[in-house]
Amino acid sequence: MTPTEAGQPGISRLRSILTRAECVLFDFDGPICDLFARHPAAAIARRMRERLVAGGVSPAGLHRPDDPHGMLRHFAGHELAAELEGLLSQGEEIAAVSARPTPGAEDFVRLVAGSRLVAVTTNNSPVAVQKYLESRDLGRYFGVDIFGRTADATLMKPHPDCLLRAVDAMGVPAERCLMLGDSAPDAEAAARAGVPFLGYAESDGQDRVARLIEAGAEWVVVGMSPLLAAVGGGLGPPRE
Repeated sequence: MTPTEAGQPGISRLRSILTRAECVLFDFDGPICDLFARHPAAAIARRMRERLVAGGVSPAGLHRPDDPHGMLRHFAGHELAAELEGLLSQGEEIAAVSARPTPGAEDFVRLVAGSRLVAVTTNNSPVAVQKYLESRDLGRYFGVDIFGRTADATLMKPHPDCLLRAVDAMGVPAERCLMLGDSAPDAEAAARAGVPFLGYAESDGQDRVARLIEAGAEWVVVGMSPLLAAVGGGLGPPRE
């Protein structure tokens, strides 16, 4: 299968996609870092299940019992939802300290931020995101433009809430933004917000490529190397 057949744009096409965008919206866990590399999400989910059991609630029937985000969404509106969200946020903040940077992501952020607005649109805790960005000297590029999970878990992606908040705050029309995300919920949220979407997969993620295309992504980039090659010495206008 050729790159074009797989939905993977060549460098010139990728540069064109990036050039059209006035604002790039980054998903966090994946395109920027591996948040749970050294502090597994499953451990957070276990603590959340334990809290449910202690509260007399059975966690049986969860589609993915080791997925804390899925668990939070499942129990949205429950009387223990706020406590579950607190446990998840606490775990994410701890994980942020030891998160593993996505190879090439920091260079890509710096290059893009030279001529484009950038923001984070994520299901993760905005406090955890800020903690990670500041630890890597990336906070200066994003400032307060981090649009993460709120107290209402029903607004997590694939709901477009975080993207709609970002588009409104950045003052850029949705069609002039670009979201870089690595999951089907990212692709769906972008589509619902009217934001063009560029899928991202790790260098060994051919299965992820197929899943992203199935989710509606027209283009999927594999690894950061093509993105770095596409931005080259910078994208030039439109940032003023």
